[in-house]
Amino acid sequence: MRDPLTLRLDARGWYSREAMWRALLDALGAPEWHGHSLDALYDSLVSGLDRVRPPLLVELVGAAECPAALVAYLTRVREVFADAGAVLGGMVELRFTPTPPRSRPPTRSRQ
Repeated sequence: MRDPLTLRLDARGWYSREAMWRALLDALGAPEWHGHSLDALYDSLVSGLDRVRPPLLVELVGAAECPAALVAYLTRVREVFADAGAVLGGMVELRFTPTPPRSRPPTRSRQ
């Protein structure tokens, strides 16, 4: 089995389900007619409908910074990935990844 393809999506700008679906379906290479529902997502993951095929890891960077209702929905999306992964032998997964800390500019010492 080959290493999973990792798709890293920046969720920090997502304020609605629509923004999430647009970014996720685009990253998966879903057809334009793909539905915006958890059932449609499950079906496409297990059937190989999307251009991107398992093994697959989707990382959502900064998901915890989304509005609370969207974070709750993203948890359900992660469960759909887990359900699909169970059918596909663990070959699909969605993870929440913390936002990396901002780097500070170097400081100059005073002499």
